[in-house]
Amino acid sequence: MKTAFNINFYQDKFLDLFLPEKEEFITIIHFHGGGLVEGDKGDTHQYCEHLANAGFAVATANYSLLPNNKFPSFVKDASEAVKYVINNISKYGKSNKFIISGQSAGAWLTLMLCFNKEYLGEYRNKIIGYISDAAQPTSHFNILKYENGLDPLLQRIDETAPLYYVNKDTSFSSILLMVYENDLPNRLEQNELLVSTIKSFNDKANVELKILKGYHCKGSSEVDEDGEYETVKVIKEWAKRL
Repeated sequence: MKTAFNINFYQDKFLDLFLPEKEEFITIIHFHGGGLVEGDKGDTHQYCEHLANAGFAVATANYSLLPNNKFPSFVKDASEAVKYVINNISKYGKSNKFIISGQSAGAWLTLMLCFNKEYLGEYRNKIIGYISDAAQPTSHFNILKYENGLDPLLQRIDETAPLYYVNKDTSFSSILLMVYENDLPNRLEQNELLVSTIKSFNDKANVELKILKGYHCKGSSEVDEDGEYETVKVIKEWAKRL
């Protein structure tokens, strides 16, 4: 495995790159969790190493955080990270297939990039899949709290909600949604609502929901008895079908 750290991709935002031991690969652009208020790309290094060992290249990127920044700055940062990787991955190997991935808040970013076509534009054509590990598809609870002064337990669907952008014109390559049996309050139901909404417009849409055992994001934050992340196992099997 090869690595490249602290690559400046946009306005002093940085990403780290993990490369597999092969010349041609699928590239995953991954975003850390932390409720949009904390977290860092460094938190994901061990997870990214496992993905690289599974044969993927992985870029893990930082983005703006609340409360010092406001919506949609963090989504814009994420879109710039995706564009940078697509434009520059040829420096490190051969890759023309890309997946956007995230954990929790990073998964919310992933779904925003998937459903709001304005952020990626023509770059969407390079994205073969989106991976959401326990995203909130309704309005993010910390945006409700920090920007609107509302109770974060409230359920809202506005322009800060990935669900807001799902309609008859929604199109995407493939989505893998993962959520947990003992996830955060309403998180399982929110993801089920996202799937049923997508399917109501297009019953042939390539969206898969996997319900994993354990607590919020356990599959990407704790290795199992095999010394592997459960989500990496799921991703490897899912990617074979892309």
